[in-house]
Amino acid sequence: YSYTPAISSCIAGPHLGGIPLTDPSLNCQSFGVWTGTNAFGGSRGLGNTINNTSNNSEHWDVDTLVFLMIGRLDKLEALCNLLISRGEKWEDTTPCAVIQNAGGRREKDDSGSQKIQRVWRGTLGSLVPTIRKEDKTRTSVSPAVFIVGATCELNFLSY
Repeated sequence: YSYTPAISSCIAGPHLGGIPLTDPSLNCQSFGVWTGTNAFGGSRGLGNTINNTSNNSEHWDVDTLVFLMIGRLDKLEALCNLLISRGEKWEDTTPCAVIQNAGGRREKDDSGSQKIQRVWRGTLGSLVPTIRKEDKTRTSVSPAVFIVGATCELNFLSY
């Protein structure tokens, strides 16, 4: 086999969804990446780390949060609620977005061979209800990248 260097999905996913991770006009200069699900399918990521470092918030002093493998809506909702409950930097009105099938086609084609990329935008308090309102039977948006922060208000796909 051969090794081909590439860009990680934590950067490529948001980029392909039109969301930059940093932006000088919004004073967003840093981002952090966490896993949303561990190898056994359990919730992990920021949740466990917040509980273990509740007296040390400097680990979370980044401008944009990125979570990989967080497509199950119950886990996504729990993570949103956990961030809101911290009550420091992240509130229910904080912009966020989910990108499903990042890099997939943006429109359906006749072949049906490639997944359709979807981007849902909202706030920590509204994102999951918005996704569920669209399809009440939906339980997952996997594979997905979840982004939290002011840069989620930008949409570079519309330019």
